[in-house]
Amino acid sequence: MKTVRAMDDIQPAYSAFLENNHYPKLESLSNWGKNRFFFSLYFKLIEDWHLTEQIVIEMDKHFYRLDTSEAPDFLDEKPYLAWLKGALLHQYAV
Repeated sequence: MKTVRAMDDIQPAYSAFLENNHYPKLESLSNWGKNRFFFSLYFKLIEDWHLTEQIVIEMDKHFYRLDTSEAPDFLDEKPYLAWLKGALLHQYAV
């Protein structure tokens, strides 16, 4: 899989993830499961740094802690991508 290295890579990776028929049915996963599955394919996950609803990823040598309990439904593209990009930009600016 292609690793996401920049904000501009997120939309194509998300679309490719939803279109791929080789994955299990996403509808059967929880929202956290969908997020974790997506992040595990396109980002480096930091396994020891997360709590129950949090996922820590690395992108472009920066670490981001994402609270998936605040995430919209993963399959709802526009709100989800807006949340994800906003969360990444907010942490990058801090």
